[in-house]
Amino acid sequence: MPSDKLRHLEVDANQAFDQYREMYFEGGVSSVYLWDLDHGFAGVILIKKAGDGSKKIKGCWDSIHVVEVQVLLPSMTAFVTRDNCCPPLKEKSSGRNAHYKLTSTVMLWLQTNKDGSGTMNLGGSLTRQIEADNTVNETNPHIANIGRMVEDMENKIRNTLNEIYFGKTNSILNGLRSVHSLADQKSKDALRTDLAQALQKIKKTDLNN
Repeated sequence: MPSDKLRHLEVDANQAFDQYREMYFEGGVSSVYLWDLDHGFAGVILIKKAGDGSKKIKGCWDSIHVVEVQVLLPSMTAFVTRDNCCPPLKEKSSGRNAHYKLTSTVMLWLQTNKDGSGTMNLGGSLTRQIEADNTVNETNPHIANIGRMVEDMENKIRNTLNEIYFGKTNSILNGLRSVHSLADQKSKDALRTDLAQALQKIKKTDLNN
């Protein structure tokens, strides 16, 4: 169980990421869990959005964000206070610095079933990590700093998944099957053969002349 101060931060973080989830995913569920460390705290942010199968598309987005926060003080002696406990989690207006380490994993699964293209399943996962030092104060509390990192990370992963999985899949499908009918394809092949033969005749005529 987290300490009382960290528990309050956990409640606020759940409320903040619930709004974030609703803004970006328009549904789904999210949870935030925090636990104490020697000189800071760590936590995990979980977001899940499952498709309802409307428009003949099913799918599920699962993101797992593990964050480790270490409060940075001028010297190691500053870690020890009169009651020999860790620095308070409540931010002072003067501010201090904290080191954030975020490891994010997104798992995506999609299934489409349309008359024109048939059934297609697509799934994959991507993990990325980032570290940053940020000022912690009343204007920039831990929740805001973590929230910005999670938001930036999810946007980057979303773009990467779109480029790698969807772009590559589209190229593969275009190479495997054509949108044109078999008769059209045979007609194009015959035309290509006729053009090649005509080109050969032109070359022979030029050589003979």
